[in-house]
Amino acid sequence: MAEPKDFVLPAVLAFLGLLAFFSGGSDVPVLDEVLPYVCAAPFMIPACIIFSSRLGEVEKVGLSLSEGVMTTEQYLEYKRAESITGQQSIGYAIMIGSAISAGVIFVIGFVSLFFIAALSLGSTGNEFENTALFFWGLLKICFWIYVGSHVVIARPWQYFVDDEEDGPVEEKRTLECPSCSTAIRVPMSYTGWARCPPCGEEFKI
Repeated sequence: MAEPKDFVLPAVLAFLGLLAFFSGGSDVPVLDEVLPYVCAAPFMIPACIIFSSRLGEVEKVGLSLSEGVMTTEQYLEYKRAESITGQQSIGYAIMIGSAISAGVIFVIGFVSLFFIAALSLGSTGNEFENTALFFWGLLKICFWIYVGSHVVIARPWQYFVDDEEDGPVEEKRTLECPSCSTAIRVPMSYTGWARCPPCGEEFKI
């Protein structure tokens, strides 16, 4: 679990980023749209990366496999870490998708503006400015999606929501298959026949 001191640096960077975002501006419409993000990005992006890496860090489960099996506590901890990793994978997918989309939009926008400028031959029409604002609007959407993806990775709700299961978890015991010696987990109260998944051997408990 992250400690309060771990958030000092990202908090300072985020504050500087917001300060730069609201203080940037220009009388030129295009620059007035672009400058706040250009000034804030060098602070906001590192703040998001540090925040998600520290708050979203998943503690590795140390398994004692001297007998080739997990204890019930280790198994539950392993499943919890697996669930967290699954949630964070969604955040990583969103982050990568937004970054790739921003790169594609930037290239397409740059090429489009280049052709518009070349074909306008110094015309004072608004087509160039409108096109630039259109692609910049798409880049802004990618930027905020990227920021949001780090929130998914960090999982700040873990401090407010109980991750434990709603119902009681039934403890299990470990048996050894008499045919292939594979460790099999079964409920503590179960009696009857069991089947070994690897070899298909059935035996009575």
